[in-house]
Amino acid sequence: MGFLLIAVVGSVVGIAIVLLRNRRPNSMEHSIDEFERNLRALKPDGPSRRRRSE
Repeated sequence: MGFLLIAVVGSVVGIAIVLLRNRRPNSMEHSIDEFERNLRALKPDGPSRRRRSE
């Protein structure tokens, strides 16, 4: 019975550590930074190098 209790406690501690390390930040600053990063990804790099053929 003791070994089972140790295994269960160890599993719970391990799961808690994994969940805490992989959680997503939910602060207002993080949301703003993520939004700005997405805007930069969508922004064109500069003038197009292709020329229109007439």
